[in-house]
Amino acid sequence: MPRILYRYLILEILPPFGVSLLGFTSIVFLGRMMKVTQMIVVKGVGLIDVLKTCAFLLPYLLVFTLPMAATVGILLAMTRLTVDQEMIAMKTAGLSYAQLLPPVLGFSLLVGLLTLGLTVFASPWGQQSTKDLLKDVVKRRADLGIKDQTFNTDFNGMTLFVNRVAPKGGHLEGVFVHDFRDADNPLTVYAENGDLSYDREQETMLMKLYDGRIIRWGKAPNRWQTLEFKTYQLPLQVFSFALKGAKSESEMSLGELRTIINQQPRGSDLSNRALVELNQRFAMPVGALLLCLMAMPLGLSPRQHGRTWGLVLGLVVFLVYYVIFTASWRLAVNARIDPGLAPWLSNFLFIWVAIYLWYRTVRELPLLPGQNIFRRWRRVQAGA
Repeated sequence: MPRILYRYLILEILPPFGVSLLGFTSIVFLGRMMKVTQMIVVKGVGLIDVLKTCAFLLPYLLVFTLPMAATVGILLAMTRLTVDQEMIAMKTAGLSYAQLLPPVLGFSLLVGLLTLGLTVFASPWGQQSTKDLLKDVVKRRADLGIKDQTFNTDFNGMTLFVNRVAPKGGHLEGVFVHDFRDADNPLTVYAENGDLSYDREQETMLMKLYDGRIIRWGKAPNRWQTLEFKTYQLPLQVFSFALKGAKSESEMSLGELRTIINQQPRGSDLSNRALVELNQRFAMPVGALLLCLMAMPLGLSPRQHGRTWGLVLGLVVFLVYYVIFTASWRLAVNARIDPGLAPWLSNFLFIWVAIYLWYRTVRELPLLPGQNIFRRWRRVQAGA
């Protein structure tokens, strides 16, 4: 009997979970489709590179969509059982809510472990692989990130404006460059034409400009200079995502994060970011487990709701969790609260909410204490 019941509950959860996971992940991907389309149509990047980029980004997206889909899947399954009176039939057969917990708990633990694997291994690997792929694409197409008639700030210490970029070959027309890498002696360059190339040895872009003018100035009046040129070569540091040796905290392994925490002064920006990143990689899987466990009592609420209610409620619960999680992360990075504690604040809050919801559900009480009073008032109004 338990095996049949457990298998039945799991089969009830899997379809809404699978549909929700596919839907949420697809929606998140839609936000990137415009850039992907531009990379294929305008910049001529190969379809294979684009598909690789999407595959590398998938683990990072699943860190958020997997717990969300699991929460909605459990909530929808429990809501269907409640609305269709199957839960009453199970209780009539002598089954308690505690006896229905093992399959949901097992499913929740599996989701938590999968999220742990994503946060600790898959997501950092995917983001690092994405950066490596983009660096390789930039080496082959130096003009990849430059858009027509747009102020481009992707280059380190520079602002670049190009009137027209050739679809292929890296040829530029109507070039404006503001170079502030030397804060004491910034310069502005205007040129009618230019070409971009990539120096593989130095890992640096070279912009060769033709028929233009350089305006250089400093704080003192006698530092102003104007030069006209036929040919001028300007080295550019590669896009910020491809700087040699640059690596964000989200791309680092656990060992690299611990190294930064130990080497950097405690309370510094780098130390805070590394400490927050290290703790949130373990806090998010625990949060995924809590959200799944909260979904069951929400779906088993004595009140009769439609199936749409389960979807909306699941999204609201996840949104509240994510807002608290993000707010605590920002406060920790700014040293407003302890960086080691901040990623766990949402879990500390939601674990008490989960205990409260299960307490009310096991006792077959409304989830909100005021619901009985509201129902009685409505009955009195109806009788009057």
